[in-house]
Amino acid sequence: MTILLRLFLIPVGYFGAVFMSASLIAAIEWIRAYGPVADDAAALAATTIVVVTDWIFLFAIIGYAAALPSLVVVALAEITAQRSALFFCGAGLAVAFAVSRIMDVGGDNPAVPHEPSIIAAAGLAGGLAYWVSSGRWSGFRRPVEPVKG
Repeated sequence: MTILLRLFLIPVGYFGAVFMSASLIAAIEWIRAYGPVADDAAALAATTIVVVTDWIFLFAIIGYAAALPSLVVVALAEITAQRSALFFCGAGLAVAFAVSRIMDVGGDNPAVPHEPSIIAAAGLAGGLAYWVSSGRWSGFRRPVEPVKG
């Protein structure tokens, strides 16, 4: 039963992490673009369409590029039964910077963030999303409980 639960929770957590990372980047992109087009309804609608299109692109490319680095981190967490939010946020940072290097091979893609602060925020959000949905129950062994006396 536990193995089946883990096989269900790991993909759910990965989907949530990719969703949160792409959504955070798209939200930052939309907030930055809102000021200049706030007074023009047509420009605001066009900007929103562009941001949603970028979100779809980011969701796909982050999901593809983060698969292998995330698999390594998840395997490490499962083997060592890591259940700390700090571990998963740190792992999210590491995976985000690895993915940013993988995605930046082509050069100037406007949908891909190039600022380290946005990449770090997306990694933290993804790591936290994974921890909330799957990481808290990582591993098969139970944590050692402190002796009460």
